[in-house]
Amino acid sequence: MTGRLRMTSRWAWVIGGLALLLGLTGSLLGALPERPCPVGLARGNPPREAHRVVLFEGYEIVAALKAWDRVAGISSYAYGNDLLKQVVPHLEQIPSPGTGFVVNAESLLALKPDMVVTWDRKPDQVDFIRRQGIPVTMIYPEGLADLCRDTLRLGRLLGQPERAEKVTQLMTRNFAALKQRLTGIPAATHPRVVWLWGKPTTITGNKGVVGELIPLAGGINLGSKVENFNQELSMETLVELNPEVVLIWGSASYGVSDLLRDPKWQTIRAVKTGRVFKASRGSTWSPRVVVLAWWMAHCFFPQEISPAEYRQAVDAFYRECFGIPYEGIP
Repeated sequence: MTGRLRMTSRWAWVIGGLALLLGLTGSLLGALPERPCPVGLARGNPPREAHRVVLFEGYEIVAALKAWDRVAGISSYAYGNDLLKQVVPHLEQIPSPGTGFVVNAESLLALKPDMVVTWDRKPDQVDFIRRQGIPVTMIYPEGLADLCRDTLRLGRLLGQPERAEKVTQLMTRNFAALKQRLTGIPAATHPRVVWLWGKPTTITGNKGVVGELIPLAGGINLGSKVENFNQELSMETLVELNPEVVLIWGSASYGVSDLLRDPKWQTIRAVKTGRVFKASRGSTWSPRVVVLAWWMAHCFFPQEISPAEYRQAVDAFYRECFGIPYEGIP
């Protein structure tokens, strides 16, 4: 696989630190399962440095790396990204040859890229790009350690390895600070949580970044026994789970009011108590998962973590990571 990673001692320190953090978090929030490195993320040669990169994925990571001088093209989805609108003044001038789902071959070839960054769930498209003679780096973080590895990979690819290390260390420090902040909160008060995806009956499982963030932020993931990224459940099963907090994916077409008004949800505790929240549209394949983790903790423990404290923490992170103040909710 093009763009695979060989761990170096410097990179291993960052990933080791995050792994240690997650291990320590287990004593407070319930043990987190180990996440083996997905094939292609931790083995093979590091990605070679590129100078004309097309980003179908990873553009929020690149926002933290501050490497837009190497970007020749972006996914059309990037034009609507709230973060990029703030940190990339020339966003609308960057051409788009398509998305990670559909590529316009003529537009892609016209950009003369020396690397394409995309996800690994469309193998036919990846093969097509490679047949055009264009190298491909694939990312698909299955957890926080994978996200750090992919950040380091893109840093190497875009000539910003030191900046990538700083970003991953910043993420690790923020997760550690959140863990420390939650110390002392009685385990009996940790809420039972579901995270809903595109359908209000599809919950997150025990794989993926969100599945790790919930316990990191002090919640009990009711999808922890689902051996997948997500799974659709019957409404009867959701009623039986009876979550105390419901979190909704920021890009879902429905919102908080839809669940609060839906007769099928009225017996669920989170609806009865009004503890249904919708996240921002920020990517979960991004350093902005730090913001998501603090927001979750605020939703779980509003009496402990006030809106002012949450905003202060994420504003400091935003300024150091992206160079701008935090203005979103969350």
